[in-house]
Amino acid sequence: MTTRTLPWKPPPAVDVEALPVGKWWDAVRAPAAIGERALKTLGDQTGAVIQDYHGALYWLIAVGSTTSWHLRGVRVLTELADERTYLGVPPVSWTTSPEAHWRVPLGPDHYLTDAWRLRGALAEADRAEYGLMPEGRQLCYRCQLPTDYPTGQQPRALTSAPATAHEGRR
Repeated sequence: MTTRTLPWKPPPAVDVEALPVGKWWDAVRAPAAIGERALKTLGDQTGAVIQDYHGALYWLIAVGSTTSWHLRGVRVLTELADERTYLGVPPVSWTTSPEAHWRVPLGPDHYLTDAWRLRGALAEADRAEYGLMPEGRQLCYRCQLPTDYPTGQQPRALTSAPATAHEGRR
């Protein structure tokens, strides 16, 4: 965890605001089950954490500290060369809510989480939740195309038209 004066503050909004990833911080998204285990593992070593209305957790990490992790359901949000990525950031006062809120409130002692410490906690949570990572890529249980997702579970958060067809959503 990095302790310092905050270089930015969430906007004084009355609602969640989309802020660009890669300007002040990158973010790591973990599904609820993985995120909860990782949060317990990190304990006081965690930085600020946003929880969305689906239960997914988002840690803020240093810009450029990582680009990709091969963990099931975990996504690194960073600025890409050809497109912008945004994260919904709630007002700093939102610390409990059924909507998006600060699960670990933002502050000088809770800002960025060390990326490699976070990766270790997420990897441990991944193994506890899903078991050992299979070697190589698996086949989708619906279409038998290669995928990085656990077999027997539907892929999440793919948004392109081919991905939508691949998932069986129309």
